[in-house]
Amino acid sequence: MKRTLILLIILSFGYITRASHIIGGEMLYKYISRNGDNLTYQVTLKLFRICGSGQNIAELPESVYFSVFDIQTNSRVTQPLVPRASKEQKELGQIDPCIVNPPNICFQIGIYVQNITVPVSDKGYVVAFQSCCRDFTMENIIDTRNPNDEQNSPGNGATYFTELPGKDGILNNSSPYFAKDEAVLVCANKKFTYDFSAIDPDGDQIVYSFCDAYGGGQTTGQSGIPPAAIAPPYGLIPYKSPYSGSSPLGAGATINPQTGVISGTAPNPGKYVVTVCASEYRNGRLLGIHRKDFHVNVTTCIKSVVAAMPEKYNDCSGYTITFINNSTEGKPYEWDFGDGQTLKTNSSDPIQHTYTQDGTYTVKLWVDRQSNCGDSAIATAYVYPMLRPVVRASGLCSNTTTAFDNTSNTSSTSDRINYFRWDFGVETTDTDTSLQEDPHYQYPGPGNYQVVLQVKTEQGCERFDTTDLIIYDKPPLATTPDTLLCILNFIQLHAESVVDGNVVNGTYTWSPSYNIDNANTANPTIFPKRDTAYTVTFTDQTGCSNSKRIAIDVREKLVVTTIADSTVCTGDEVHIRAFPDGNYPLTWFNTSTNAEVGTGPVLSIVPPAPSVGYTVRGDLGDCSGQDNVQLRIVDPPVAYAGEDTTICYGEQVTLRATGGSSYQWTPTTTLSTPRSANTIARPTDTTQYIVTVTDVLGCPKPVLDSVVINVVPPVPAFAGNDTIAILNQPFQLNASGGINYVWTPIIGLDNPNIYNPTTTINRDITYTVTVYTAEGCSGRDDIKVRFIAGPDIYVPTGFSPNGDGQNDIFRPLPVGIVQMDFFRVYDRWGKLMFSTTQYMKGWDGYFNGSPAAVGSYVWVVQGKNVDNETVLRKGTVTLVR
Repeated sequence: MKRTLILLIILSFGYITRASHIIGGEMLYKYISRNGDNLTYQVTLKLFRICGSGQNIAELPESVYFSVFDIQTNSRVTQPLVPRASKEQKELGQIDPCIVNPPNICFQIGIYVQNITVPVSDKGYVVAFQSCCRDFTMENIIDTRNPNDEQNSPGNGATYFTELPGKDGILNNSSPYFAKDEAVLVCANKKFTYDFSAIDPDGDQIVYSFCDAYGGGQTTGQSGIPPAAIAPPYGLIPYKSPYSGSSPLGAGATINPQTGVISGTAPNPGKYVVTVCASEYRNGRLLGIHRKDFHVNVTTCIKSVVAAMPEKYNDCSGYTITFINNSTEGKPYEWDFGDGQTLKTNSSDPIQHTYTQDGTYTVKLWVDRQSNCGDSAIATAYVYPMLRPVVRASGLCSNTTTAFDNTSNTSSTSDRINYFRWDFGVETTDTDTSLQEDPHYQYPGPGNYQVVLQVKTEQGCERFDTTDLIIYDKPPLATTPDTLLCILNFIQLHAESVVDGNVVNGTYTWSPSYNIDNANTANPTIFPKRDTAYTVTFTDQTGCSNSKRIAIDVREKLVVTTIADSTVCTGDEVHIRAFPDGNYPLTWFNTSTNAEVGTGPVLSIVPPAPSVGYTVRGDLGDCSGQDNVQLRIVDPPVAYAGEDTTICYGEQVTLRATGGSSYQWTPTTTLSTPRSANTIARPTDTTQYIVTVTDVLGCPKPVLDSVVINVVPPVPAFAGNDTIAILNQPFQLNASGGINYVWTPIIGLDNPNIYNPTTTINRDITYTVTVYTAEGCSGRDDIKVRFIAGPDIYVPTGFSPNGDGQNDIFRPLPVGIVQMDFFRVYDRWGKLMFSTTQYMKGWDGYFNGSPAAVGSYVWVVQGKNVDNETVLRKGTVTLVR
């Protein structure tokens, strides 16, 4: 479903804060009687209010003041308090069922009626009512309130008034009144109409217009009665651009001055203040202006099916017309092209239709025609081809009048052009238009202007032609650039004035007359024998002129130089530059073979060994100049950094480079002498060393080579953690970190050359293992073995966690225990202070980050021995510090 905006036109309908529940009003009068010099009129005030109640939505006033002022003296005559005569609530009637989410529209009308008797006066009387305040979120007016002091600066209010006639008017006249107080639902961005006509009891003529709304009014007190109006004149509310009192809904909506019908296209979502003035005339004489103030609320709604296409196709560019379908997608479409031809399709793509004869055709498009929510749209196709707008302009200098030649035409035999409108494209004025067929226009100055010609025909065709026009104060002039000339030759110069791709007609004059032929043409021939500057002056047909100077540098000979003789490296591409004394062509040759090898100021080439010469020659007509360069080609050094090798961590190696006279090794941090051919390297990990080699034989190019020194990381020799073994039982050692192992001493070992020998010694001992890698690198580690009777778990009776390194940790000593189930420590109240299942893990005497109290604690430990038997021990320990 396409999303459509809905314009809800209701008399003053909108959102409210404080007294902004009053959303519009109208005040009118009716002549009742005359008794001597006293006149009686019935004055009626209509106030419009949104429905609903709440903290910020006040009810319609029970009473209001009618303030009466003498227009001539501006003094208050009377101020009756008028009770509300009636109250009516209106809601939107039947709503289009095809609108998916119809809005809830409701408003109330309060009517206040009072007979007012006043003496006859010269100018008459103003009867006024004022109310504060308008909704500050209105889209088309400026919010003038002070949010920090709304009591004293409440913002825009409203004034509703009527003027009773005086002697200079018609005393027994009654004002017109607007006929309808009802809500109307109109889809925004679509054409809409709303009958806003008024009725005049005396049959006088009414002319309608949009007009400015009045502000004013004070905040209402606890009585609920708005304060009496002040004396006129009354101020107007300020509008936001681009809106105004005469265009409150934007340029898309207008009011018919004869019928009072508002029509056009609804604006964007929001709330808008709209005031309509009904001017009352009798026999051509203005009797008064009657006003009605109301709000327009534009909201968003969804319509299930919308038919939409351009309203007319009138460019008359051919018999084939492309119709655009902007309707709801995914529906069946039916076209009636107005010539008896129809088309049914499910595609919303543009449709081309070819007519067979001239005519004006009514085209209709149905969308989802068979459903209850189907919609249709109508367009007019004007078929009178071919209409061709054609524009030419002459006189493009700003000091003269530009003449426009209009050769627009139509090939239709049943139509002719009857309307021309020109817009000359001057953005700073609104007077740059013309309705003449072939107008003249004086531009205010040089610049780029976009000229638009609109043409219309009797049958309704309409097309536009847009021309980009360049107005100059001097005609553009392009010439031959400054140039070189051989003294033995001649050259043809050129000048031309072109505007927007068109050659400007005019005359050319060249000076001086020295050695020049055809001096009064655009293309003279010159043959000077010395440096000469020629000036060309171009004058267009309006007398506008421009001049340019062309400097001719005359040469008897050319001076061309190149680089000095050089030595270069074998296989390198060289870039040899020439230095001519002017801008002329350069050609390079092999000096020996005279073969051309390049052109331009730079020769890029790989010269052949062992030597070669090149000649560069400059040519300018019959003049020339040249220079030579000789190159010697030398092989670069042959760098050698040695073979890759491997060392153990902590060892050093000597790097040896050859192939040149100078050496530079990188990286330098682990090298003893990085600028020598031979240097000692002490890398801590695998490193690639690069040596840069140069020599003194003529090739300046450094050559690189590299060598990789692989460093075997430190051997991670591990003999095992210091441990406690069971006395009088064999104990197996277990080392790791390499591929070969040697244990010392060999006492008690069954095999000292394996990683896991078994010892049968029965006393405390420290074994050392040397571990070897595949590269021959080695590392050492030792293990201390204590022998205690077991299997059992030994636990000390006290510890002192004071940080002195002695007895700081309380831990069990497992002997022959292969699995630790748990080790726990409790205080004397049974609180768990420490727990672990890790082997040889102990308590540091802290609990929750704080030192535990000095005293006795209970411990319990359990594990499994080598025979898979459970061993459980309990006891107490004393903590001292």
